[in-house]
Amino acid sequence: MVGFMNYCPHCGGESNFVPEEMECDKTLVLWCRHCQNFINQTLTLETIRRWWIRYEEGEETVVPPIGKHALEELLLIQTRLNAVNTGILEKIELHLKDFFGYNYREEGARG
Repeated sequence: MVGFMNYCPHCGGESNFVPEEMECDKTLVLWCRHCQNFINQTLTLETIRRWWIRYEEGEETVVPPIGKHALEELLLIQTRLNAVNTGILEKIELHLKDFFGYNYREEGARG
């Protein structure tokens, strides 16, 4: 049953996540109660950009999921895509999805 988790992919602790809505674009992020790491649903580039601002200002202790250089490159790609966009979409917005370790395991099975 890919898509459902009963253990955190980072620490292996039993599922116990706290949902939080990001203030800039209402993206839903889950935080593991055991290791405090994030388990994201999808993140927009704007979410990550603002996350970096908060982190650099000391308002956030969790390092954003991608580096600043990678973010700048993705923002540039998004801008270029919109500059050449002739399709039916008014605006192209890139979203990131973390698929790391999102597999369901039978009860008692670890690893």
